[in-house]
Amino acid sequence: MTPLIVDLDHTLINTDLLYESSMGTLKKNPLLIFIYLFWFLRGKGYLKEQLTKRFSIDVSTLPYNQDVIDYIKKRKKQGDTIILATASHKLYAFDVSNHLNIEKTQAKNKQQDFDLFTHNSQQTTVKKIDLFDDVMASNKNFNLSSHNKAEKLIERFGDKGFDYMGDHLRDLPVWESSNLSILVNVPNKVINKTRHLNTLILSKKIKKCNILKNKYF
Repeated sequence: MTPLIVDLDHTLINTDLLYESSMGTLKKNPLLIFIYLFWFLRGKGYLKEQLTKRFSIDVSTLPYNQDVIDYIKKRKKQGDTIILATASHKLYAFDVSNHLNIEKTQAKNKQQDFDLFTHNSQQTTVKKIDLFDDVMASNKNFNLSSHNKAEKLIERFGDKGFDYMGDHLRDLPVWESSNLSILVNVPNKVINKTRHLNTLILSKKIKKCNILKNKYF
């Protein structure tokens, strides 16, 4: 069994948490725009740390990619380890992981010994199962993206020791180190850049002009 590593922004969700937290923070306090650049210059990890202190994301309202979730559940049933590995801050990443639980319905027999006759009735219970077995994410001192993410995954699972699901060319170092490169919401540019790899295209990015053409013509 090969571990499945899943990216968060624009893969598991159809948005970017750095964008969401930046807009949310600046909307609450527009004056922070003057120190936002200072945070950024301290490093992306530091920037993300400052944003988490000032803005909470309601993860229940995020636009989740159902195709990705369905694929994860399929791999989960096969017994594969599923890990969320994201450049987003760890606080947001763990919130998303905790939100995404699988409801598993279990039926068990309960003997009612108060009756004169032996009588069994079925009682249904619902058990929550984590969709992700572990979370790897950024903190104030380390941004888990691109080459950094590839190095940490190789360190943990070995070269070609994992499958990776992502969406952007910044994921190329990770895909090149993975056993299977799973492409989500990717344009043709990414597909062309990964032709030398063992790939599975889960979904392609549809150009906006094509959407407008289909809508109005």
